[in-house]
Amino acid sequence: MRGCIVTWKHYIIFVSENKMGIGKLKVVLTEEAQAFLDAQPFKAQQKIYYNIFKVEEGVMKVNIFKKLENTDIWEFRTLYNGISYRLFSFWDTELDTLVIVTHGIVKKTQKTQSKEIAKAEEVRKEYFKTRDTSIMEQMKLIPADDMKDKLWGKRGTPEREAMENQLKEEVNAYFVGEAIRKARLAQKLTQEELGELIGVQRAQISKLEKGKSVITLPTMSRVFKALGIATATLDLGIAGKIALW
Repeated sequence: MRGCIVTWKHYIIFVSENKMGIGKLKVVLTEEAQAFLDAQPFKAQQKIYYNIFKVEEGVMKVNIFKKLENTDIWEFRTLYNGISYRLFSFWDTELDTLVIVTHGIVKKTQKTQSKEIAKAEEVRKEYFKTRDTSIMEQMKLIPADDMKDKLWGKRGTPEREAMENQLKEEVNAYFVGEAIRKARLAQKLTQEELGELIGVQRAQISKLEKGKSVITLPTMSRVFKALGIATATLDLGIAGKIALW
């Protein structure tokens, strides 16, 4: 996995391509999807969009973004205040790296209704049948990023900065966790075995791999050295390189 590691205030930031092997995604919504979200409670909207922004940054966790079996449809998933929200979507990686959200539902049963999948597939079919450079205007697709000002305030306001800082921290933790998991599997180690090598419990390794724990530089050094990565450097461009360990 390509990327670089930087440190900031004792935290590690890992910048990488996402799981799909492509750059940052752009999520856009149909008018119907936007209307569905506008009708939800404000805090629920914030949670749903926050998960969308995580996916845009490359966080591909099945609890927030999952491909539905035997279809070309993907599902944004959000659980907030005991209520399950679902947004149906599909990919377009030819014109741009787009994820188009077709519509949404409040999920009341365990199984996704086939009619909702069929509805999303019909929009997808129509999209690719008529797609050209003006497709976003024709379908009146709305970028998810347009909602940041409404939900968190203008850039530079305390609430907006708090959200963006938390987002960066969670995204970075996810990529570090993925790097650890892939390196561990390459070495054919279990989480318990890696934990024994660095003197921690399996649960701590599990938290790191799931991105549920922000990793410090000393911990990162111990983990990756145990995985056979003896050195790491920070590339500062024209300022040169710095050895991290």
